[in-house]
Amino acid sequence: MDLKKPGAQEEEDLVNLKFPSDLKDAKFLLNSEVAILLEHRKDIDSAEGIEFPQTFHKTLAYAEKFSRFKTKASIKQVRATLSKHQLAEYEIACLANLCVETSDEAKSLIPSLKRVKDDDALQSYLDDLANLRKFN
Repeated sequence: MDLKKPGAQEEEDLVNLKFPSDLKDAKFLLNSEVAILLEHRKDIDSAEGIEFPQTFHKTLAYAEKFSRFKTKASIKQVRATLSKHQLAEYEIACLANLCVETSDEAKSLIPSLKRVKDDDALQSYLDDLANLRKFN
C-alpha cells in the first residue's frame, strides 16, 4: 500500500540514477553547452534590442568560466567518447563538468559511478576525457 500524499515529491536517489519524474526525460548539459546556448540567445535577442536580467549575465559568465570545451565539435567528441562507455547522460555531464582525474575522485563526487566495478576502465574513461581537454 502506497501512503504518499497527493502531490508529494518523489525521492531522488543519485546512486541509482533515480530522478524526480519531471526530470525523467531531461537532457543534462555540459557547462560548455550552456555557454554556447546562452551566447546564441544573447546574440539573437540583443539584435532585437532585448535587455537581459543580471541573472542571465551571471549565468553566462559562470558557464563560460567553467566551460572546458569551447567548440561544438569538441563537445560532440566528448559526448561520443563517454557515451560509448555506457554511462548515463547525468554521469557524462558530471564527468565533463567536474574534470575529475582519478576513479576514486569520480566515485566520491558522482555516487552512481560506484556501480562501475572496474576502476581501470573508469580511469580509462577519465584519461580519454583528459586527452580531449588537452587538445581542445
